[in-house]
Amino acid sequence: MPLITAPAFARNGSDTAFDIPRQKLETAIQQLALQAGRQIVFPSALAGSATSHRLSGAMSFSSALRRLLKGSGLTFRETDAHVILIEPASPVRGTADIAAAPLPSPLPPARPLIVTAQRRTDPVSFAGDLRLRPSAAGIAALVEASPGISSEPGNAGQRALIVRGVGMAGESTTLVYFGDVPIAGPSGTGSDAARTTSDLSLVDVAQVRIARTARSAEHGVGALAGEIEIAPEEPHLGQWGGGANLGLGMQQGGDPDLSASSTLNIPLGARAALRATAYASRAGGYVDNVRTGARNVNDDDISGLRLIARIVPQPDLDISALLTWQHRRIADASSWFQSLGPYRTDRYFAAPTTHDFLMGRLKIGYGGGPVRLTSITAAYRWSLDRRYDRTKATLLQGQDPEACQRYFGLDSPSCDPAQTQQFADYAAGFAPSLLHIPIVSTRILQELRLGHDNAHGLGWVAGVLIDHRSERLRSELSSYSGDPDVTGELFGARRLAISRDQAALFGTLSYREDDLLVSLGLRYDDYRVASQNDVVVPNLLSGSIDSWPRTVSRSGGLSTRVHIDLPIAPGASWHTQLTRSIRPGGVNTASVLLPDRRTYDGDSLWGAELGFNLHLWRDSEMTLTAYMNDWRDMQYRALSENRSHAYLVNVGNAMILGTEFELVARPLPGLTARLEASLIRADLTRVSDAAPLVGGADKGDSIPFVPHRRLQASLARSWSVGGHGQLTVEGDWQYQSGSWSTFTRDDPDFVETSSFSLFGAGLSWRRERTSLSLRARNIFNRVANLRAVTNGYGVGQTFSSGPRSILLSWDRHW
Repeated sequence: MPLITAPAFARNGSDTAFDIPRQKLETAIQQLALQAGRQIVFPSALAGSATSHRLSGAMSFSSALRRLLKGSGLTFRETDAHVILIEPASPVRGTADIAAAPLPSPLPPARPLIVTAQRRTDPVSFAGDLRLRPSAAGIAALVEASPGISSEPGNAGQRALIVRGVGMAGESTTLVYFGDVPIAGPSGTGSDAARTTSDLSLVDVAQVRIARTARSAEHGVGALAGEIEIAPEEPHLGQWGGGANLGLGMQQGGDPDLSASSTLNIPLGARAALRATAYASRAGGYVDNVRTGARNVNDDDISGLRLIARIVPQPDLDISALLTWQHRRIADASSWFQSLGPYRTDRYFAAPTTHDFLMGRLKIGYGGGPVRLTSITAAYRWSLDRRYDRTKATLLQGQDPEACQRYFGLDSPSCDPAQTQQFADYAAGFAPSLLHIPIVSTRILQELRLGHDNAHGLGWVAGVLIDHRSERLRSELSSYSGDPDVTGELFGARRLAISRDQAALFGTLSYREDDLLVSLGLRYDDYRVASQNDVVVPNLLSGSIDSWPRTVSRSGGLSTRVHIDLPIAPGASWHTQLTRSIRPGGVNTASVLLPDRRTYDGDSLWGAELGFNLHLWRDSEMTLTAYMNDWRDMQYRALSENRSHAYLVNVGNAMILGTEFELVARPLPGLTARLEASLIRADLTRVSDAAPLVGGADKGDSIPFVPHRRLQASLARSWSVGGHGQLTVEGDWQYQSGSWSTFTRDDPDFVETSSFSLFGAGLSWRRERTSLSLRARNIFNRVANLRAVTNGYGVGQTFSSGPRSILLSWDRHW
């Protein structure tokens, strides 16, 4: 007998306002579970084609479920684990097996028979923090609708996540987990892993959870600012199933977007199953190269395969093995230059970048009662082959007096005019020039967690983690041969080896009683980072001449969180929390630094916040949160004087003050309105002696790349069509204020982006297991600039949201 289930969720003894129209019984049960926050399990044959009664008003969960099931011949009962089991009112063969059967994983909301809600354990509980997206969506699409989080794109497929003003430099401040495994980008030659975020496609994903504060005391490797947890769909035991998706998109002045994916769920007996997913997509380019005449140079192709095997040999043992592979090729950078106009660049050649990612994970859960042991064993290998057009930087270095002096071996301060011209000609001889950085990043991780999860009373989690990461990379500068895969004349090359080791103990103690929650979390981390830099071909232009010995940095410390949820009136509650999180120090990889800049210290984030949540009429909810983050010894990116190398320094302290607001209203059946807003101010309160190295910074300067205002509004209306279909029309608007690239306007690298507004609309139709949708984005074709920088690659490099686009997608599940 097939059994469909979902993760357990907290009980809530108070009345809930329900609004569920008359419809298919299985769909009505889905909506009840989502609105009440409960877990319901039932065999697929029980619901049949029965129709539910309309349900409206405030009542207990039990009363609501009884009304839905009235006259259906079904009843329900609750297990000791607070799971609701629906079964025939009169016992039938096999009914007794339901309680003892192992519980498989949930189906996505688009499919029937999954009746689940989201258990809110995040310190800040926003409805907008949990969103499911189409299979073509990536991390950028997930965070763009969350006002407290923004993403900053870069070249070579790089993307940094900024949560409440924290991000952009150093180790990742916001961790991305895929199937319980933290995925962190490599440091590369700039010691800057935060600028490379996991790019795994969100195909066949059960749920995505976004937390705006770190959950370091509960699991994982810890984080300074926040977390994004992506849970791929697990195999469903005892049933065949699958799905397919096709997408076609067009964009103004660019190449088309294409996507396809397919999933097959294969039962292997009653207690095991295999789930296979394959996908491919192309994001069409839209940037034109005015120098070479090439159009739409920034095509982005992704293909991947995922296999998950699951076996439940006994009710208290659940074993899941995941293997995923993905290949990505980015034809050229997506940046353009403001001096040339929107979406226009003048790079000398196309420099493609490839990403190859392979990961394996074994997850074992043991325990049939409230106490459960979870083991996560994982390893991955991420190979990145980055290429950059380095011509402008090379020509610029040909004008550097110190480089000229180095070239001629002079002791005098500068070259004479003849030597200056000769050196400039030497540098121009390598133009156009290619920077090639192949990187292999690996990770091996073991995590053990023991937890006691109670819907009422005391609960706890205790865990230990051991993590090892390593990077091997080369950095080669050469003249461009005309083929990116063929190396021209080398004029600089070095090899780097980086290793990171982490050991951690963590635990959380909590007490829950209905809507009251009090929790205390502690975590201790010990980090060891080592780096070695070997110069193979000295670079007279940049000064990368001398090798480094192996250099080691050790750091660690305590992370804490105290959190309280307190009901203050029927339908109203407030929360407060105090946090401290840390990020390790490390070793810079640039080769032109003085010995005292080879390492940098860890930084920490001390946070306090207060939030208010109010359930309004019918099924409407408002959340308001104010927070304060004291960012101490902030890590930030500096450039060497000749602009050849990036490295990290501790620039000082910053105070971040912000507020976030969300209103979700459903004034009528089928009508949903949402308004979200974020206001933030992030200023330096102390500067260190490293301030001149970041272009100048002073007390009171704002942190770069942080938009101070973000707003979003959306409106969706759904209608029943033909009894089994649903038609939905929606529209949305988002606004973001501008930001700037440096601490001060006096910095010669200062570039500012303007505020922008984007409008979108969608139309979707769904009937049982099939859906068809049409989506328009950036309807008025506004130039929405997300980030702009000036560096050795050029003045005013700009990254944008992209031109107007229309996407048609078809989805089918069985």
